[in-house]
Amino acid sequence: MSGTASRLLRHRTAFFLVSTLLGAAGTGIFFSSLNNFLADTYDITASQRGLVETIREIPGMLLFMLMAPLAAFREAWILFSALFTVAAGIAGVAFLSSDVIAVTAWLFVWSVGAHMAMTLRESFCVAFSDPGRRGSLFGIVRSLRSLGAIIGAACIWAGIGRLGLGYGVLYLGAAVLTVLSAIFVLFIQDRGHTGIRRKPFVFKRKYGLFYLLAVLFGVRKQIFLVFGPWVLIRIFHQDAPAMARLFLVSAAVGMMVKPFLGKLIDILGERKVLMGDSLVLLLICGCYGLAESSLPEQIVLPCLFACYIVDDCLFSLRSAHVTYLSSIVDSPDELTASISTSYSVEHVVSVVSPAAAGLVWVTWGYPWVFFICAVVAVMMFGASSRI
Repeated sequence: MSGTASRLLRHRTAFFLVSTLLGAAGTGIFFSSLNNFLADTYDITASQRGLVETIREIPGMLLFMLMAPLAAFREAWILFSALFTVAAGIAGVAFLSSDVIAVTAWLFVWSVGAHMAMTLRESFCVAFSDPGRRGSLFGIVRSLRSLGAIIGAACIWAGIGRLGLGYGVLYLGAAVLTVLSAIFVLFIQDRGHTGIRRKPFVFKRKYGLFYLLAVLFGVRKQIFLVFGPWVLIRIFHQDAPAMARLFLVSAAVGMMVKPFLGKLIDILGERKVLMGDSLVLLLICGCYGLAESSLPEQIVLPCLFACYIVDDCLFSLRSAHVTYLSSIVDSPDELTASISTSYSVEHVVSVVSPAAAGLVWVTWGYPWVFFICAVVAVMMFGASSRI
């Protein structure tokens, strides 16, 4: 690569990383307080929370259908539009949601933009990195997302806990940050497969293991994304400032650890990293399910906080799925469509699992939600060993 081309790539990557940070800060404000917002504003039950999450995840299931008609457009323009959709969803949740039905509808809008943006950011990570070093860029991006989460959690902690601000003011700030993130996307420019006409849809038997990993991750992700915090809020009575502090600490740890995890993918390879992830997840599931009944009362909460932080860091290892795909993909024009297809496959179970887990919680108690996830961790280990 010539010196001029190398400088241009660095400039494009820098704009991409700034956009990522701003978008992550907006998401940090919104998502770090969403569970408390729903509990405080609408007083919903665990089963209702599961249902809201199911509807919110439907755009992920339909992602390949949302992305397919856009295959002829530059990915930077698609990402720009997706981020504006995210901002509209946040504003709608804050100011246009008089009841649970309305807030669920606006969460659906937010989810459409968020899932498209998530796919496109991973596509740009591949485009802006070289084979054998992709895990490192993914690690940097994950670290910046953690920094954005720190900013967001700090805003919730200070805004609600110290200044007495309402959710509306904070969510307006989140929407503005997301719009700024979209503006920076205009300076990214496309590279490689992101600027060419791509295949609108890809589903190949060759990528079957990639899809299986996505399905198992979808179950694991939704259980911990929804019911990990829900245990702390509903069982252990942690309020919004307390949860924001936890998100803040978790993001700070993630900002330091995730670049290392990204490099670990490059050093050890996807197989070893994902197998290790599965074993750690198994221990975390056991802690969530057994801590209250098996540990002394004074260390239950610290143990659950530690489990939350470790699991949040491990979420970044989903990047290993994409680096694995990039090493086996038949053609660059299949990459983005393959990523969107995997997200759709992942979200088929993501749509079902929150509602099912909510019913399990109500029927048998919250520990069984995590015992089921432990079975998923074993299945993840078996699938990862086949890479």
